[in-house]
Amino acid sequence: MSSVFPFSQQVVDIIAGGNFMVVYAAQLAFKTGTVYAHTGTGQLILDGQPYDGVGTLGEVGSSQETEESGSSLSVSLTLSGIDSSVMAETNLNGCRGRPGKLLFVVVAEDGSYAADTLLSGRMDAAQMSFGGNADTNSITVTIVDRMAEWDRTGTERWTDENHRARHGDDDRFFYAVAQLASWPIYWGAKKDAPAFTYE
Repeated sequence: MSSVFPFSQQVVDIIAGGNFMVVYAAQLAFKTGTVYAHTGTGQLILDGQPYDGVGTLGEVGSSQETEESGSSLSVSLTLSGIDSSVMAETNLNGCRGRPGKLLFVVVAEDGSYAADTLLSGRMDAAQMSFGGNADTNSITVTIVDRMAEWDRTGTERWTDENHRARHGDDDRFFYAVAQLASWPIYWGAKKDAPAFTYE
């Protein structure tokens, strides 16, 4: 019987060796481009992609998982020391609903490292904290997993009108939905249903 374990064997081997450092790496797909950053210093190459270190300017919030299988998981990422123009651009373009990923990276004493995905989902709206100068400005972005999408009420309706509004007047995929809602179905009977009218 196999067990489910959140870390890969490469990560476990580095942890078992002792003398390792843990950093978190974030991949945030903003409208103007994807940001690759990690909580250490210097540059880190993960899967061929360079991640820039933000050091003490970056902070990863805590996250708790509950026993309920339908509960969503979220993590807040904060970056401080940001110029006001970057904050204005982030506020203008927004990030809600765009992809985000948080990686757990262990770095061994010899410089080798391994990474595993901790959370992959979508970003929620950015929270801004304006301090008046670049030293105290900060942006907090929350990444929520896919389970959070189940809690949100959808705006789409499975009707012919809604489908045509989204896909054009020529697409009549749901043309029969209104008739089928009140359609009699005779299960296990020899009686036929009334004739269907194509409109």
